[in-house]
Amino acid sequence: MIKQTLLENSVRKFMPKYFANVSDEQIEKIKNYIQAFTAHTFAGTPTGAVLTDATASEGKMIRPRLLMMASEYGPKRGDAQETLYKLAAIVEMTHLASLIHDDVVDDAPFRRGKPSIQSRYGKNAAVYAGDFLMSRISYHLMKEGLNRAGMVLSKTVEEMCSGEIGQAMCRYKDTVTIDEYLRNIHGKTVALFMACCRIGAMESGCSEQHAGILESFGECLGYMFQLRDDLLDFTDDKAMNGKTVHQDFREGIYTLPVLIALERPGGRAALTPYMERSAAGTLTAADIRTMERIVAEFGGMEEAWKYIRRYQRRAEELLAFLPPCDAAPLLRKLVSKLGAV
Repeated sequence: MIKQTLLENSVRKFMPKYFANVSDEQIEKIKNYIQAFTAHTFAGTPTGAVLTDATASEGKMIRPRLLMMASEYGPKRGDAQETLYKLAAIVEMTHLASLIHDDVVDDAPFRRGKPSIQSRYGKNAAVYAGDFLMSRISYHLMKEGLNRAGMVLSKTVEEMCSGEIGQAMCRYKDTVTIDEYLRNIHGKTVALFMACCRIGAMESGCSEQHAGILESFGECLGYMFQLRDDLLDFTDDKAMNGKTVHQDFREGIYTLPVLIALERPGGRAALTPYMERSAAGTLTAADIRTMERIVAEFGGMEEAWKYIRRYQRRAEELLAFLPPCDAAPLLRKLVSKLGAV
């Protein structure tokens, strides 16, 4: 990720409300497993300092919460509670390892409001810290005999890597298509949302049919999260988020609003000079404001919202095929919130 995720700030206010049935006690149990799974014997050494910092960063635990909510559809959820906590911890560790590696690639100075591992300890140490997490994930999946979940997660990491590679190969590429963009974010973001839903459903005893429906729901939700994140660069509350706006465009990553505008008659001619300046490193703040205006004029933002709402409708349709449970109304509200301007 070139920018720190604006999305996780955007959900800060409504997160507790829509994930209310994942209790603080459950989150603490998941965090305890993260601590247990990442424990090391290097306390008091430079290596220990890196590893401790690498595993101490806490976000909003979106992915573990989603896994736990998906598990509510399963008839064996109660019997599988500890296993679900372990898997939720492993999912969050996977996400954390990906963020550490992303920051190395992006030369990101901060992560979640604190100095990133790579900026504090150097790129080499950060790469190995991310690898340490991935090693612990593999070890504990095998130790706990979580073979089915391990296979799902392994394929997910594979897709995450392919998405990041695809995005890297598209940087400053003025012919990148919407299909390429969607394929890249499917790997970068969507795949792990899908895995959370499938693993939660599978381990709690859901039928294959219901697990497949929940996995498809996770796909819709992941797309909505990422597309909304991309659109936040174009909203009036960007100053409130405290982020550098349009960092993706500055770094040659063209998100959906820009790609839509490029496809409109006259849009490519209007945007090309700013894409060229971005590639040359000469883009100014005034250029960014002009680019934003052009994207709006050619319908990039409006059409991107339509994509989000298509995924919203599909997610709502999928939820209708599932049996009732405590998580269902909260998931519907979450989908509705993400689909709102």
